[in-house]
Amino acid sequence: MPSHRLPANWIQHRLLPLCAGLCSAALAAALAWLVMDISHTKAQTEIAAQAQAQLLQIRDRLDRQLQSTLSVPETVAAFIAAQGGMAPELFATVVGRLLEHQRNIRNLALAPDNVISDVYPRLGNERALGLRYMDNPQQRGAVERAIQTRRTVVAGPIPLVQGGLGIVSRTPVFLVAESSARKASTGAQSVPEPRYWGIVSLAVNADTLFADAGLTTEQMGFQIAARGLDAMGDKGAVFLGSPQVFEHNPVTLDVPLPGGGSWTLGAVPAGGWSAAGRAPALVIMLAYAFALLLGLLSARLVRAHQQVLALASHDRLTGLPNRRLFDDRLSQAVLTAQRDRRAGALLLIDLDGFKEINDSLGHRSGDQVLERVAQRLAGLARANDTAARLGGDEFALVLNAVASSQAAMEVAEKVLLALVAPIGLDDGQYVLASASIGVAMFQGDPDEPLTSLIDRADRALYTSKRNGKGVACLAEPFDSSGSFAAAATSHAT
Repeated sequence: MPSHRLPANWIQHRLLPLCAGLCSAALAAALAWLVMDISHTKAQTEIAAQAQAQLLQIRDRLDRQLQSTLSVPETVAAFIAAQGGMAPELFATVVGRLLEHQRNIRNLALAPDNVISDVYPRLGNERALGLRYMDNPQQRGAVERAIQTRRTVVAGPIPLVQGGLGIVSRTPVFLVAESSARKASTGAQSVPEPRYWGIVSLAVNADTLFADAGLTTEQMGFQIAARGLDAMGDKGAVFLGSPQVFEHNPVTLDVPLPGGGSWTLGAVPAGGWSAAGRAPALVIMLAYAFALLLGLLSARLVRAHQQVLALASHDRLTGLPNRRLFDDRLSQAVLTAQRDRRAGALLLIDLDGFKEINDSLGHRSGDQVLERVAQRLAGLARANDTAARLGGDEFALVLNAVASSQAAMEVAEKVLLALVAPIGLDDGQYVLASASIGVAMFQGDPDEPLTSLIDRADRALYTSKRNGKGVACLAEPFDSSGSFAAAATSHAT
């Protein structure tokens, strides 16, 4: 017995094209979003690398500027440490020569015992004279750190006493108490403690220093900011650019400063990370439009597939299942009867005198008769039954579950009664028709092939024809020996 099955009933569901279209559109849209998201992420990674390279260039230039600038106080501090001090006339001459080509330096001051005693240039910086570092809260910390570390300490940018904003370096000066010659003559073994002399302070114009280093708030499509006031690194306040730069996941880079501490540079794309590397709006619209078009095409394709299946499995004239689908439904009914141990029935129905209707009224009227008969059979079939047109004027009704052969014959009588009622045609005429029915019971006998079941029903149908038409005959049960008895029961309308 054949076990193949045609597509299940859900394949013909009217909402299936809509579901298929929505799923296809959603899948295509998700795929488009995924591709654009991957592209966006990749673009952001490349942009972050560009920002990092930009900050590296700024830091390199800033390092060079700081090294060149801080070489001036280091030179002065070395001279004082060697000579024990510097006369005002000599200070003005030496520092003047050192600052000739240093446009970033605003002034250089000497602060023996942490009190500014001399400053170059004097003009415009008179207010700094006499400043006591230890009495100034803004500058005391940097001075103490310079003394403790014995290294140049950079602070700022800070407001200067003489006005303006600058970066200040503090270079401590330590004098040796005894000369090396005296130590050698006395044979002393211990090294004397250096004596603290004071501070060489350098004020740098922050604006020109940053400009020379290329540290501006906007460049190359990035917003730049710097934080770390008084060399506090990422814990210090923002002194250049917008503080919001550090609130939007910036690319950062530390700038180590002499004496310890650092500044932190940050960069974000000018339009923010959300817009950086994003596909153009037109590309996004086209991608989602393509997803929608794909969904529509999928819906059309599924609908066309449904139509093809319907044409392949249903009769074009009546809309009933055709012979191919009938064979499948009958096969499934027999298997179900065997599994559930219950009976089913096959009714083969043949119209009586249909040829005369075609000959007298024409094929158009004959087609209308077939359509009306199909409608009446479909109305008599239960939800789990199958009414089919096998070809010409021959129909079939598969009953999936019947209590007995008597119940099957009662259904056959209902069919006979339904078909003898006058059939109205489109032109207003009425046609009288009748049918003969052959009924064969089945209980899923594994020894009976499907062709045998159909043959038993067909024999009962011919018995009905011989008995005067308009009747239903019940076929004898299947005989495993291979012999078939004549139809045993006959019912007439």
